[in-house]
Amino acid sequence: MNDSPWLGFFSGHQQRDFEFGVDDEGRMWLYLMGNDKERIGSSRAIKIYTEIIVEDPSGKRRSKWLKDDEGFATQQKAGLDHKEVTYTAHTTDDAKIEVTVEYSRKGAILNGRILDKGTLDDSGKIYLSFKVSVPAMYSPSSYSGEDEKSKLRMKKDQVRFVRASDKKRVSLKTYEEVDLATDEHAKEGVLELSVEMDAMEGKKLLFSTEDKKGKLEFQNSKHGTKNMLWRGFKVIWEKEMGDTSMKPFVIEVK
Repeated sequence: MNDSPWLGFFSGHQQRDFEFGVDDEGRMWLYLMGNDKERIGSSRAIKIYTEIIVEDPSGKRRSKWLKDDEGFATQQKAGLDHKEVTYTAHTTDDAKIEVTVEYSRKGAILNGRILDKGTLDDSGKIYLSFKVSVPAMYSPSSYSGEDEKSKLRMKKDQVRFVRASDKKRVSLKTYEEVDLATDEHAKEGVLELSVEMDAMEGKKLLFSTEDKKGKLEFQNSKHGTKNMLWRGFKVIWEKEMGDTSMKPFVIEVK
């Protein structure tokens, strides 16, 4: 598409609370809408990356990203009227994937599969992955998360998830430093995650699989290190090549 704000996008979906788009290189973007009916800011745009994860027999992992300016293909015309979008793309090592994005009034449902592993080493496991990167929702120059003014604004923020290991519900404060990669938090993944912050202007993000039984990874921006959640985090859906049991990834805005 050639018109702002969708310049460079193949597909866009507009609702009162959010906008969701797929750009012309297969990357996905989620924009929260403010009370003024405008996007709440480019620095708070949520990016969804598609990757292939190669895990060798020892458990060591490597990521393979979509190639820039190469291999993105679809039979559909660009526009804002799609209900569902399907496209293919190539990653480094010439693997080929297919991605499907189904739009709804609440968000988007993502699914996909690996069509061809290319030259990837398949002695271990190969996964298709959607990685949601949620940035800092408050301005770091204005809110440290440590002073009383910050804590007062963030007091009603809520980060809640169902821990996959024991199905226990856990609540965290956005202004306290946590390492999500611990047993007491989300080391073994989560089944559901909801996030509300004052800086999101009344919007809530929800993440799950379609059946709410699939495990998602919930990670600090820098995995395995402590940080305050308002500074950003990642949510990751993975499906092993050939797996037909993992349900699609659901991202909702309420």
